Amino acid sequence: MMKVVLIVLSVVVALYLLLCGALYFKQEKLLFAPTHLPAGYQFRFPGPFEERWTTAADGTQLHGLLFKAPDSKGLIFYLHGNGGALDS
Repeated sequence: MMKVVLIVLSVVVALYLLLCGALYFKQEKLLFAPTHLPAGYQFRFPGPFEERWTTAADGTQLHGLLFKAPDSKGLIFYLHGNGGALDS
């Protein structure tokens, strides 16, 4: 009886460790699931805007949109979060 309990406990612990390992190595894909726009995507907004590209220190290309307002008194810097794209 004790042997069966140890075998079951060992299997449960092994499955738990396997699940933890899978979650650890796949956590970035689980948390950060971006939406990718097609290469030639054309933005349509009701007003003038500019597309801007910036290269980060690690070489990552960051894309942004600049909406200019006449006689502006400040800047709004909006980050859309870890999912989605600039089209919304």
